[in-house]
Amino acid sequence: MRIGIAGLVAAAAAIPGMSVPATAATPGAEPAAATDWQLKYSEDFQGPEKDLNTDSSPWIRFTGDQPFDTIMDDYGDWWKNDYGPAMQAALGSYATYRKQVQFGKDGWLTASLSARDWDKNGTPERPPTISTEKAKGGNVLKINSPDSYDGALVTTTQKLPPEYRLEYHLKTLDFGGERNGSISYDGKENGYTTVAGECKTQFPYAEGIGTRGWNSEITTDPCDWQSVTNGPYGYNAFHLLGIVDFSNPQPANLHFWHYRRKILMDSFAQHPDRIGTGSGGRVCDPTTNTYYPYRDSTKNVVDMWINGLPNFRPGKGGITGNSQWFMTTCSNGVASAEASPSAAAEMIPELMPNSDYIFAVERDKTGYTQEVTGTFLHGGYRTIRFHRDFVVDNVPIWHYNNTPDQYDGRYNNTLVQNGVYEHQEWPDQWPAGSGYPDFPVIGDPYTDAGEGSATIDSIKLYVPKNK
Repeated sequence: MRIGIAGLVAAAAAIPGMSVPATAATPGAEPAAATDWQLKYSEDFQGPEKDLNTDSSPWIRFTGDQPFDTIMDDYGDWWKNDYGPAMQAALGSYATYRKQVQFGKDGWLTASLSARDWDKNGTPERPPTISTEKAKGGNVLKINSPDSYDGALVTTTQKLPPEYRLEYHLKTLDFGGERNGSISYDGKENGYTTVAGECKTQFPYAEGIGTRGWNSEITTDPCDWQSVTNGPYGYNAFHLLGIVDFSNPQPANLHFWHYRRKILMDSFAQHPDRIGTGSGGRVCDPTTNTYYPYRDSTKNVVDMWINGLPNFRPGKGGITGNSQWFMTTCSNGVASAEASPSAAAEMIPELMPNSDYIFAVERDKTGYTQEVTGTFLHGGYRTIRFHRDFVVDNVPIWHYNNTPDQYDGRYNNTLVQNGVYEHQEWPDQWPAGSGYPDFPVIGDPYTDAGEGSATIDSIKLYVPKNK
């Protein structure tokens, strides 16, 4: 079922009088099970003392000398093993600059950005920004990622505590999807600005040797690589709220993130070219608890999922990534890998900012809870909330343990790459005695896909009472 602009206006008008499920939270209210939590930090961006503009901080050249890891980060061995000597020329055809800016009380939040300098003159051509701006009802924080090759995200400066609730309000979102029934609007295609003669691709991090959308030639011309604006790998995306397993998150290529996430809620706007004659996955209608094909959606979906064990031995020229287990009311909240992706609901961006969305993640002693509250295309205003234990039926959430005592090493393995040029192995990918911090990610973490803008406010961190 599709909804036109008249239906959107009617839906907006009906919000105040809608029947809200018993589980639903109201905007501004304390979180579910409020007696268990106490507020530690709250950032509302109101007042000049809370103004932020990352443009005032300098860009710092990134050369890969301090990598996230040595596997699939931007200068990782995986790319060299698959692409050979030509990869160094591809990486050297541009310069990368990054910056990080702390903000909020005690500097508890960090804005992290990355941009490319194509002519290597020391200044990125289209840099992203994170800044406060005036909006109806008060200031908001704007995450602006104007180029598919940049990245901009918000995280915490320190790791999250062992148990917590982190939440925020999403006021606007423009990272692809349809608007009023069309994938093309405001001079953009699926959220990407289109410029004559310019190619927006995964350069230089393709899906793998021999995959669709390119000729597998490692060149320094981005147009030779797989397009993200359209074609079989065309999509846009935004991390609504994810938890990753390493400190100091900074934007990097999308395949790196597929190996580092614990849980994620994201908006995944597939281009019709990517869907082709297939279904594109499925979307749950929470009013009937039945699925319909993603191709019949507005592409403004909310995916709610956990990351499981990866493929430790992908085929030659392939790329590893964690298994993906989606939770919906159609699956009764059970994380399922039956179909990927399986979205929990559809947002209605046309109603924003008058009707916003509240995203939250909780971690307790047993597992994670993912939650979103707002007005959905099917079902109206409601809260969708799922808890998932750390391990269910021998399927773990990847790197869930914050400390060694939470895990006994049973899922440890060696990551094996059968590269086109080199073979390499990385042992102890989840050994006993390990621990992986929780760091949140909100925004566009990909430096080879994703473009648009979003505004957020009311970022809050809760901790257990009396702790």
